[in-house]
Amino acid sequence: MQRNNFMERTHISILILLLMTSLNCKRDLIRDTSLPDSKNLSEFKKTLFIPTLEHNISYDTNSIYCATLLFAWDEIRKQIDAPLNIPDEHIDLKLINQSKTFLNVLKDNEYSVTGKVEGNLITASAEFYKSLPFEHKLDSYNNSLMFDGENVSSFGLTGYSKDKLLEIIKILYYKNDENFIIKLLPNDEEHEIILFKTSTKFNSIFEMITEIEKLSEIGKTELKNEKLVWKYSIIGEDVVEIPKINFNIESNYNSVVGNKLSTVDLNLEIISCWQKNAFILDEFGAEIKSKSFFALSTSAEDEEYNPKPKKMFFDKPFLTLLKRTDAKNPYFGLWTTNTELMLKE
Repeated sequence: MQRNNFMERTHISILILLLMTSLNCKRDLIRDTSLPDSKNLSEFKKTLFIPTLEHNISYDTNSIYCATLLFAWDEIRKQIDAPLNIPDEHIDLKLINQSKTFLNVLKDNEYSVTGKVEGNLITASAEFYKSLPFEHKLDSYNNSLMFDGENVSSFGLTGYSKDKLLEIIKILYYKNDENFIIKLLPNDEEHEIILFKTSTKFNSIFEMITEIEKLSEIGKTELKNEKLVWKYSIIGEDVVEIPKINFNIESNYNSVVGNKLSTVDLNLEIISCWQKNAFILDEFGAEIKSKSFFALSTSAEDEEYNPKPKKMFFDKPFLTLLKRTDAKNPYFGLWTTNTELMLKE
């Protein structure tokens, strides 16, 4: 009888231990911080929003793109339901209207769009939230990475890491330590995170996407060559180290607000064009939340309308893309040239 009681207590202790171990493992995979509080873009001197992948980028300024702005503009066009005449001087608006890169970047159930016409006011908003955690937490480093001459917090792995971590990072192309492409694989197999470091100069994120496609095909060919397989495996003293990124920024597109356009029957003016983008990339995975808003009026000169929502060493400029695996173009892009959006200890 005593033996049975002892065995029963032992079994219970083992179950409790296993449960605690499981909970601790899960806790290790949970990020301590949520999305940061929102800040206005004016607080960032070296960062800007770009409305399309085709817009020009700078090599001393971070560029943030998200497809929600194009989703919202597409809804505006649906509400108007007539060909638009946009004057040539409205360069940003013409690029927004011409861009097709937002098509099919997300499934219909992965984002929401609303639009309506009320009197002389036409509005549209678009938003989505996506969490892309890794199956296992990657290694975290404090101040071991120098980016633009400044120590930043980072994450990644070495060739000596456990197989379960090595499965999260795949090399798509490697030329040398200044030119390579890696892919991070989150739990959601329909999405991927692409990181591209290059010494080549590009005018836009769209140009870089084209280059990524070309180099990835070269990588597939090289992988079949036994003498080049070493390029595509993280082994021994190999290191991948990526800056941790964390921001939540909102801004008006002042270059678009006030633009006048027309249809055969309507004269229109854009009275609001606003976007908020929040993004985290660290050892736990990626998290992205975005919302955009457009408002147009057929008699803007008579109205005041100012809506606001109700509450491998990546040590040099690099591109971050979030995209569906079955889509050509990303739904989020970040061209990083400085440490303004990075975490620092």
